[in-house]
Amino acid sequence: MNERRLSYIYSFKCGDELEHFDKLPDYEQANIERYIVQVISDSFVKPADEDYVTARLLAKKGMHRAFFWAACQALEKYLKAFLLMRGASVNRFRGHPIADLYSEACSVDAELLTVDTSFHPAIKIRQNVSESIEGLSVAEFINGIEMQGSPDNRYNSFGVNFNTGYLFALDSFVFGLRQRIGVPPIEETLRKFDQDLVEGFNLYNPWFAPVHVDLAEVPNKDFNLRISGSVTTLDILTGPHAPNGSRFVLRWLDKKMKLPRKIKQHLSKG
Repeated sequence: MNERRLSYIYSFKCGDELEHFDKLPDYEQANIERYIVQVISDSFVKPADEDYVTARLLAKKGMHRAFFWAACQALEKYLKAFLLMRGASVNRFRGHPIADLYSEACSVDAELLTVDTSFHPAIKIRQNVSESIEGLSVAEFINGIEMQGSPDNRYNSFGVNFNTGYLFALDSFVFGLRQRIGVPPIEETLRKFDQDLVEGFNLYNPWFAPVHVDLAEVPNKDFNLRISGSVTTLDILTGPHAPNGSRFVLRWLDKKMKLPRKIKQHLSKG
């Protein structure tokens, strides 16, 4: 069986971390580095690819809270892979601190600052809805993904505000970030997916689509644009017009389940 030879680019130096590494034969040094890179790919890049594909499909199907969760997972793993391929440790990061990881990655390699969230020029939005699908700066995009994809919202604790601009920004940012991590194209991960799933991933995703196509304006019958906002019961119970007895509700829940940090903070004020 022929084994595909995949290309990786990394800049870490094992000799800086491992005693006596430089005394090993060259072929053994190369093997050690190869296995390190493969673990980074297996543990971070491939799962990030799967989370990204999942996020894209969820957005298209209108499952927006789940989109933010999957997108947050994808960005966390991609950014950790970026850092590890440059020899930087990710041990100090807890949870899913996308903004902190991005800031650290930029400080390690300023080239990452060139990756942006501008929509692909092939994406054409109908003029009558274009103002509703806003472009996002990198900071707005990262903060929005981190906040709305927070682990605190795994149980639908607070609402999310979504528009398809988040999806187009995710496509742009992941494409640029992935190019700079130094790993093989995403097609290597897509090989194991069902073909219908791959086609759905490529639909209106010109950064990653394998061939160039002229895209019709959106929305259309193949690709809808979505704008949504949601409010949960916890939002109502902690809002400016909370119903009578809301604190009793929150105190009971606090004894029985893990409440989000912002709800805990709300309770502590009273």
